[in-house]
Amino acid sequence: MKNYFIPRSEILNLYTSSLKEISTHSLSMWLKSKTDDNFIVIERTFVVDAIKYIEINRHTDDFLSNFLKERWDLELIKSYI
Repeated sequence: MKNYFIPRSEILNLYTSSLKEISTHSLSMWLKSKTDDNFIVIERTFVVDAIKYIEINRHTDDFLSNFLKERWDLELIKSYI
């Protein structure tokens, strides 16, 4: 995974620009903008469900192209969540 470094001043700007609290949506959009759209925030349960679906269906002929079947390292993805 590529590492992005966000200056502390940007984090401070995020903090001071919020009134009382920061929503997960605001934080998600902020992170996406600071990483050139390379990182997004999604619910963990969505990722877990998607991995389960892929694991169940990955060996069917019509599910995914061979390129994606070989490229995805589901164990690595699981370790991140």
